[in-house]
Amino acid sequence: MKQILFVCTGNTCRSPMAQALFNRLAAAGPSTNEYQAVSAGLYAYSGEPASTNAVKAIKDYPGADLSGHRARSISRSDIDSAYLVLTMSRSHKQHILSLFPDAYQKVYTLKEYVYGSSDDINDPYGGNEAVYRQCAAEIAQAVEKLAEKLEII
Repeated sequence: MKQILFVCTGNTCRSPMAQALFNRLAAAGPSTNEYQAVSAGLYAYSGEPASTNAVKAIKDYPGADLSGHRARSISRSDIDSAYLVLTMSRSHKQHILSLFPDAYQKVYTLKEYVYGSSDDINDPYGGNEAVYRQCAAEIAQAVEKLAEKLEII
């Protein structure tokens, strides 16, 4: 199984939403699908649940669920195990490459990988439910393009 590692800051908002949205598409794809998503944070407090508004926003996507998510910090083994490392921002990508320079060939921002864009996915942390829903929609659109690119949908 090829792992897609989504990375954000605290692993309570963006990267877990991306993980849940990707795995939702992967589960609905062909039985030959060889991809699975995981997520981690650069500054995660291990064991923290997904933010309440992220859990609410992801309910708009049947089959995606964050209720059991627990934050975790990125590790060397995550990088080594990943087929692709997709970050939510350029600063996340730069930080990962400063820690793991040998991973340069598989680390991209999500938007860079799917759109060829240098845009970030803005952090909804502290925002209201509408901000999280907007963020989830932005991630869902990018993750769908990712699934198309990887030929799982």
